[in-house]
Amino acid sequence: MKVILLIDVPKIGKKDDVLDLKDGFAHNVLISKGKAILATPQALSQLDAKKAKRERERQEENKSFATLIAEINNKKITIKAKANDKGVLFKSVTPRDVSLEIKNLTGENIDEKYLVMDHIKSLGKHTVILRKGDLEGECEVIVE
Repeated sequence: MKVILLIDVPKIGKKDDVLDLKDGFAHNVLISKGKAILATPQALSQLDAKKAKRERERQEENKSFATLIAEINNKKITIKAKANDKGVLFKSVTPRDVSLEIKNLTGENIDEKYLVMDHIKSLGKHTVILRKGDLEGECEVIVE
């Protein structure tokens, strides 16, 4: 019996996988508990449409991220922070702070998880890498 998984099921498969399973297992364990549905032609066409939509959204996101990288690549971002006499910051600069400053500079939101950096704990110049999949760029963060 062919089924489409609605959620990730450990040791069976991931969400939206189409599996050919034994009838009893498919009915008693997956379908009856709402973890899967029968793979009817209608359900398969809906799944294909859903996957195509997800792929279009992913491509649009990547295009947007590439535009952001082109805009920010090799630019300098200045962040003001309080520090002691030795140049050590009272509060480190986090990816969230850099993300907010990029938003102020470009108007584009960037998720913190795409910023590859350590917490900045001192004044001066620091390099931040923006990475999402195979797209990559970098900018310089100056902490004053």
